[in-house]
Amino acid sequence: MKRIRNTPQRKLIAGILENSHAHPTAEEIYALARQEDARISRGTVYRNLHFLVKEGLVCRLAAPDGPDHYDCVRQAHYHFFCRRCHGVTDTGLPYHQAFNNAPADLFGYRIERHQLLLIGLCPNCRD
Repeated sequence: MKRIRNTPQRKLIAGILENSHAHPTAEEIYALARQEDARISRGTVYRNLHFLVKEGLVCRLAAPDGPDHYDCVRQAHYHFFCRRCHGVTDTGLPYHQAFNNAPADLFGYRIERHQLLLIGLCPNCRD
């Protein structure tokens, strides 16, 4: 098993995500990281986010309009994207594990996991 080097910058970025329920973008994470460490670079934030996603420690949520958002909640769940304010929130809907166990011949693919992003207007934007 390969050893993961946990740098101070990686710890900082992971900590920001663990303490955020707002599903921040990379730029928002960068701004928060700069408050803690004025020397951290944008590239360091992006590289570490890529690494954390690749290792399965963080989930990248591809927004339909705008930058990706990040979530460190490892329990499978669904998200809602507001098309007006571009906010991302957890839905609270039950996760359907059955999609991951669909027969391989149904689609011709082996499903390992799935994501669902509901799109619409959040309560603040729908009025």
